[in-house]
Amino acid sequence: MRLVLRRAVLLGTPLVLAVLEIFHPRPSGVADSVEVGGWFMWFHIIQVPLFGLMALAVYLLTEGLEGRAVSVSRWAIGVFAVFFSAYDAAAGIATGYALRNAQGLSAGAQQAIYEAVIDMPGLSLIFGLSIVGTGAWVVALIAAAIALRRAGAPLGPFILLILAGVFLMGGHPFPGGTLAFGCFFLATAWLEFAAGRLTSASHPSRVS
Repeated sequence: MRLVLRRAVLLGTPLVLAVLEIFHPRPSGVADSVEVGGWFMWFHIIQVPLFGLMALAVYLLTEGLEGRAVSVSRWAIGVFAVFFSAYDAAAGIATGYALRNAQGLSAGAQQAIYEAVIDMPGLSLIFGLSIVGTGAWVVALIAAAIALRRAGAPLGPFILLILAGVFLMGGHPFPGGTLAFGCFFLATAWLEFAAGRLTSASHPSRVS
């Protein structure tokens, strides 16, 4: 049962996110933004717990391993879980909520609300949350890749994990998010099935 749950987090979470980001709403203009406001809000509400599970998945990558790289990865992914989720909630949920509530208002009122929220992700605080959260993700993935490589993991997953970190710097909507979480899925699938279980405290050499 533990193995099933482990693989559900390690493989299911990045796969769901990789597919989900393809459908990330990209409204253009006032009318389109107001029309998809409800979906924009719910989309980002769905993302919040998934990002939390992604943080857990990164933690599970180095389960059973020790060393500085492991410590760095775990601290960094904790920062990602807090800051990136806060960014997603502030820039995504709040924006979608405001646009959804603009439905039924006059064109002038909708324009005013649109102009008020369209630049919300660019505000200094929210932008800062994004930078810190994304940067922490990159550090966590690179550190995890180094720790696994030192434990004997193949070169392929090592490269894929680094790519998973770098691709998210392009943003979580498609294509950046899909590439990031897709690479993470491929790396973990490789380690789980092609190379045996990822890590084990009692048998670390099984990562080979």
